[in-house]
Amino acid sequence: MLYRNGEGVVDILPINYSADAGDTVTFDADKIMEETMLAGKRLLAQNGIHHVDMVAACSIWSHSLVLLDKDKRPVSRLSTWADTAASATTDKYRKDSDLFASLYRRTGCPIHTTYTFWKYMHEKETGNAARVSYIASMPEYLYLKLTGEFAVSRSTASAGGFLNLHTLEWDEEALRLAGIDEGMLPTLVGSEYTSPLSEGAASMLGIKEGTPVLITGADGCMNQVAVGGFGDNIMSISVGTSAAIRISTEKPVLADSPSTWCYVGVEDMWIAGCATAGAGNTVDWMGKKILGAHGGLSLKQLDQGAVKSLKKGDAPIFLPFLAGERCPGWDDTKSAMMFDIKINHDSYDLYYSTLEGVLFNLKQCYEITLPIVGQAPKLISISGGIEQSPFWLQMAASIFELPVYADRLSHASLLGTAYMALKAAGEIATVKEIKPQLKRSWLPDGSSREFFARRFDKYLKYYHQYSI
Repeated sequence: MLYRNGEGVVDILPINYSADAGDTVTFDADKIMEETMLAGKRLLAQNGIHHVDMVAACSIWSHSLVLLDKDKRPVSRLSTWADTAASATTDKYRKDSDLFASLYRRTGCPIHTTYTFWKYMHEKETGNAARVSYIASMPEYLYLKLTGEFAVSRSTASAGGFLNLHTLEWDEEALRLAGIDEGMLPTLVGSEYTSPLSEGAASMLGIKEGTPVLITGADGCMNQVAVGGFGDNIMSISVGTSAAIRISTEKPVLADSPSTWCYVGVEDMWIAGCATAGAGNTVDWMGKKILGAHGGLSLKQLDQGAVKSLKKGDAPIFLPFLAGERCPGWDDTKSAMMFDIKINHDSYDLYYSTLEGVLFNLKQCYEITLPIVGQAPKLISISGGIEQSPFWLQMAASIFELPVYADRLSHASLLGTAYMALKAAGEIATVKEIKPQLKRSWLPDGSSREFFARRFDKYLKYYHQYSI
């Protein structure tokens, strides 16, 4: 994204990573860096830009692991949040309820394969960490390659499982459990920290060496910045490959049991929320692999058919755990299930059930989060692939019983990163002054309230039966 103060977003260049880079589950960290830098160079070139005042980066993979040697070069592939290979290790440690609760209270992160900490624990226990001198997630590696400095913001670090949520330093108990010292981890800095662009990175981007580079932010936190969530009582929901809900708080807030998460935000704020493993990936699986979209029915046709399925009102109930469960149960071994399938059900009913199941999982998370933050949000700002489906957005408004707003900005996290760059450069006083871009809205349909309530009760019944 190219952003100019006073003008806003100048241009965006979205490019998918190549098959050589990886497959969502694991990636070649250096290949990701190469392709990212080339995308940046192309964006600047197509706009005739040879000078920028600041480079600001964010990463979707704050939940990831890449192991580095003594020269800070990768000795492993990048394991993303979608890699559940560590499930055998996390399952073993989750059986220790005291440890589970203690780590959650200190770090805000439950025991789960999502987190950098548990990915490392698995590598260590399976004998794959012998040559490791440093532990990183992709944001730290990105900043290392841009600047030569091994550093991480406390906000990003809090989504890895090593940071103490209360002291804002590396957690001593976590370090002891992992058998490492803090020298293996990046230097902790604030969210407005900058360091000069290295000669090599400057050459790849085609801009001046020494240009300030803002410390890499995590995409969820940057999304919350973009929607104005640190200045007002706004809940943000991202529905991409996976999904997450976030509400800003003025202090760390945790559930009685490890079901939600809590991370460090910006400007002395925190973010409480939940994340689910099944969202756009689940809808894509149902649409393409099961129902043959693009080989028969299009996703648009399936969306239109789902409207008819809603009117019929008897679609199956779907638990969307194709990629395991994150919140609220944190069971990475869980599988998806569909209930109440009847002979009269068709492709549209199955597709509708998938859309509804993703939202019901998020609603389940929301109802756990709401009591610990103390008040309901006044609206939802929603982004991601869900914006391509007005029907799905209307369902979200009715299921959450809140107004839903979308601004059609596909890369809200990058916009939040640009706002943080303005703050770091002294161009704005605080990100709390940022207002949401409320361009399109969907209001709850009161006539469907009882219908969705009954179906949500069914969803919870099957969820709890299946979880025993």
